[in-house]
Amino acid sequence: MKLLGIFLVLTVLLASSVANAREPNDSPHSQACMAQNGFSLEMWRAHRAGTDAQVLKYIMCRDRVPQAQALKIGRRDHNFSPNF
Repeated sequence: MKLLGIFLVLTVLLASSVANAREPNDSPHSQACMAQNGFSLEMWRAHRAGTDAQVLKYIMCRDRVPQAQALKIGRRDHNFSPNF
């Protein structure tokens, strides 16, 4: 019974981490999304990635999510200017 409980906890933790997984910024897919939106990995790391609209499109491409979810991700990660 104790093993079943441990198994269930581990399964839930694993499932939640997979659901929240994001593409790393240095992956080929992410860098292609950056190039598509007019900036590079170096610019992203230096917080000079372009306009908020470009960053929003990048997050949508990188994470393959709709605009509303990309806005939440970008705001949570402080990727946008304060008024965006």
